[in-house]
Amino acid sequence: MASSTPATALRELEAAREHAEELRSGIRHHDHRYYILDQPEIGDSQYDTLMRELRTLEERFPDLITPDSPTQRVAGEPVAGFDVVEHREPMLSLSNVFNREELRAWHQRVVRIVEHERFGFVCEPKIDGLAISLVYQDGRFAVGATRGDGLRGEDVTANLRTLRSLPLRLDAPAPSAFEVRGEVYMAKSEFARLNDERAAKGEQLYMNPRNTAAGSIRQLDPRITASRGLDVFIYQLGWADGDAPAATHWEAMRWARNAGLPTNPLAERFDDIDAVAAFCATWVERRDELDYEIDGVVVKIDEFAIQRQVGVVGREPRWATAYKFPAEQAVTRLRAIQISVGRTGVLTPFAVLEPVVVGGVTVSMATLHNEDHIHELDIRAGDDVIVQRAGEVIPQVVGPVLSLRKGRRLRRFKMPERCPVCDTSVAREAEQAASYCPNRACPAQLPRQVEHFVSRGAMDIEGFGEQRSHMFVSKDLVTSLSDIYQLSKRRDELLALDGIGDKSLDALLANIEASKQRPLRRLLIALGIRHVGSETARDLARHFGTLVALRAATREELEAVDGIGPIVAASVFEYLHDEEYAALLDRLVAAGVRTDEDVSARGGPLQGFSIVVTGSLEHWSRNQVEALIKALGGRVSGAVSKATSFVVAGSGGGSKRERAEKLGVDVIDEDEFVLRLREHGWSGE
Repeated sequence: MASSTPATALRELEAAREHAEELRSGIRHHDHRYYILDQPEIGDSQYDTLMRELRTLEERFPDLITPDSPTQRVAGEPVAGFDVVEHREPMLSLSNVFNREELRAWHQRVVRIVEHERFGFVCEPKIDGLAISLVYQDGRFAVGATRGDGLRGEDVTANLRTLRSLPLRLDAPAPSAFEVRGEVYMAKSEFARLNDERAAKGEQLYMNPRNTAAGSIRQLDPRITASRGLDVFIYQLGWADGDAPAATHWEAMRWARNAGLPTNPLAERFDDIDAVAAFCATWVERRDELDYEIDGVVVKIDEFAIQRQVGVVGREPRWATAYKFPAEQAVTRLRAIQISVGRTGVLTPFAVLEPVVVGGVTVSMATLHNEDHIHELDIRAGDDVIVQRAGEVIPQVVGPVLSLRKGRRLRRFKMPERCPVCDTSVAREAEQAASYCPNRACPAQLPRQVEHFVSRGAMDIEGFGEQRSHMFVSKDLVTSLSDIYQLSKRRDELLALDGIGDKSLDALLANIEASKQRPLRRLLIALGIRHVGSETARDLARHFGTLVALRAATREELEAVDGIGPIVAASVFEYLHDEEYAALLDRLVAAGVRTDEDVSARGGPLQGFSIVVTGSLEHWSRNQVEALIKALGGRVSGAVSKATSFVVAGSGGGSKRERAEKLGVDVIDEDEFVLRLREHGWSGE
C-alpha cells in the first residue's frame, strides 16, 4: 500500500488537532460539572471513553499533547465561598483498567520500569465519594481541604471537624506534621434515612449518595454538614515532616489505624497480580453487600521506594490504578435527539430518554458525542436503547436494541444544516467529526465565553459566575467580553434585575475592577484562545512580558518559545491578528485591563532550562524536585531530547538515562542538582 502524501498527512494532523480540542473541551466541561458543581451530565464509563479516545489520539500524534490537556493534569478547581489551600504535594487522579487483561498490562508496564517483579500490592474497594486532604500538626487535626484542581483545594476544615469518625487529636506517636488523604462518603442507609425525612417534609429528594456527600462537605454552615451523617476512610499517607512512619503503604495504613484514623478494614495485601485480579473479581460480585457505594477496586504498589521509582505521568501515578466495575444497564425509549451549542460553537447532540431507573437512579438524558458516533451505532429517535451508568446521574447510550425496532421506519439522524440557536449555516471541515456554528455572535456561545472569562482560573471575578453570565447576556448588558468592564455605567439597569441589590452590586463591581490587575497570563487564559491553557499562557507571558510584545511577535518568534509548537503558535498568531479579536483586545486595554506579567513570574535561576527527572530519588520525591524546578523558572519535560538541558536521575532511570547518554545530555544525581542550583543563585530556601 502506498504511503500517504504530505497533503493527506497534513489533513490527518489538522483533523486530529480539531478532534483533540473538541475532546478536551468536552472533558473540561464534564470535569467542571462533576468536581465543582456536583451535577454531572455523564456517567463514569462515558467519561472514561472520552479520556481513552483523547489518550489514543495523543499517542498517535504526540505533537498534539499540550501541557494543559486533561491527560496531563488533574481535573477540577476550587469553588467560591471557601478559602484556598495550596496542596504541598499534588493530589492526583488514577488511571483506569476495566478487565483482567488490562490489569496485567498495567502490571507489566511497571515491571518494565523497575526491571523485576518482586513487589507487593495493596487493594481496597474504591469509595464513590469526595477526595480530601487532612493535615495534622503536633498530633492535632489542623487543616482539611478538598482536592480541587490537584494543586489547590477548598478549605473545609470546619465541616470535616463535624465527622465523628475523624479524630481531632491523635494519641499515638506521629511526625510533627503530616498529611493523610481520604474519601468522604455517605452510607446507603444514611442516604435512605435523609431522603425519608425530606419526603415526609414534602422536600425534593437527593439523587445519589456521592453528590449528596460532596454537597454536604461544601456547605458554608458546618451545622448542616453535621446533620448529614457523613463518614470517611483514610486511604493514603501524603507527606510527613522528618522520618516517615512507615516504608510501605501497608505499614503506613496500619500505623494510621493504630493512631485512630479510620481506614478500610476490607483492604488486603498481595504478592502477585493474579491474586489482585481475583480480589477485584470478588468485589464485582459482592459490591451490593456494602452499605456504601463503590465503583471499583484501587490497586497500589506497596513499597514507597518503588512508587518513587515509577513516578507520575501527566495527571496519574504509575504506581496505582483503579479496576473499574462494569456499568449498570437498562433499556428505555429514546424520545428525541436534540442539539446543544457550546462555547466554541461546537454542536453536540444529546439523547432525551424515557425516564428509567439505572442502578437506583432515574435518568432521562445522555450526550451522544457527534453525528459520526450516532451513525456508527445506528441510533435513531424512537429506538429502544441500552442505557448504562457507572455511579452517576446521566448515562451513556450503548446502542439500539435492533430486535425491538420491529420493522418500524425510523428516520436516520442528520445534523441540522443551520444552528438551532442563531439560524446560521452550520460548518463542518473536511474529515472532522464535529459540526459547529461559525457565528461568533451566536447567543449560545457568548454566555459560556463570559462564564469562562470571569472564572477562577482566568480573571477570577467572584460573584459573577454562570447565572449572572447568562443573565447579563440575555439582557444585552454584555454583548462582548469587553462590556464586562462597562457594567459600572449601567447601575440602574443592573439594580432592576432579580437578585441584585446595592450591596451585592457594589461587591460585584469592586471585584470587576480588581480583576483589571490580573497578570497577562490570566488574561491569555480568559480570552479562550484555542490550544492556550494555563501552562501555555504562562510560557507566553513569561517570554514576551507584555501584550504589546506578544502582538508584535511573528509566527517564528512564537514557535521559538520553549514549549510552544507550530500548531499552538499558528493559533495564537491567527487570534492576535484577527480583526474582530484585535478590536476586542484594544477595548480591553482601553478599559484599563493590565497587559504585563509579574516580574517575579518572568525570572528565576532556572529560566530557559528544560530538565527531565527520572529514577528513584533518595532525598526528595520526584514531585518535589519537579515543583522546585518550576518554582525557579525552569521547564519540566517528560522526554529526553537534544533540547534537554540535563537529566536529574536517581537509581534506575531506565530508557531516559540511556537516551540522555546516547544524545550526550548530562545525567546528574541529586547532590549535583543542588550544586547547580546554588551556582545559579538558589539560596536553598
